[in-house]
Amino acid sequence: MIPHLRKSLEDYGVPHTFHVGTDFRGIIDLNRGESRHSEYAKEFTRLLGLNDLHIDLHSFEYLDEDVPDEQAITEAGDDVREWSMSDVVFLTIDGITDENFLSYMYEELEEQVIVDDIQTQPYNYLTTFAQVIMDVPSVLMELNEGSAPSYPAVAEVVARAVAEYLGIVDSASA
Repeated sequence: MIPHLRKSLEDYGVPHTFHVGTDFRGIIDLNRGESRHSEYAKEFTRLLGLNDLHIDLHSFEYLDEDVPDEQAITEAGDDVREWSMSDVVFLTIDGITDENFLSYMYEELEEQVIVDDIQTQPYNYLTTFAQVIMDVPSVLMELNEGSAPSYPAVAEVVARAVAEYLGIVDSASA
């Protein structure tokens, strides 16, 4: 997804930075508070100071509805079988997720792919830190790996929504 998103952001003239973790998640999960003193988190904090928005982008493996709970329920209690019904899932943290930025993204995407917005708990360190501590609008976005053929279209829509939100281009709905 990253190459598609990078190209689309460049096509819209959106300044951007990608910050990708390379640590093995079994050793340290960079999306949890345990990582707050890591070099990754320090660089993340620095980059948030240089950027106007944050998209915490992840992917998940498509799971069929008859997969047993042991394989489908995440540590945080989310059911990936439920996510698998959509191409894109936003995990909304009540009182934390930037609703305005989320609506830009959601409305643009739902015209192209199947999108869901699922309420979750504030276990995601990066999104919570970006929004609450750094006051940078943030969304947590999960991409269905079973929908990989739609990634170029998703990237284009995300880039357009970001460009509109930032006022770089006029809104298509205006």
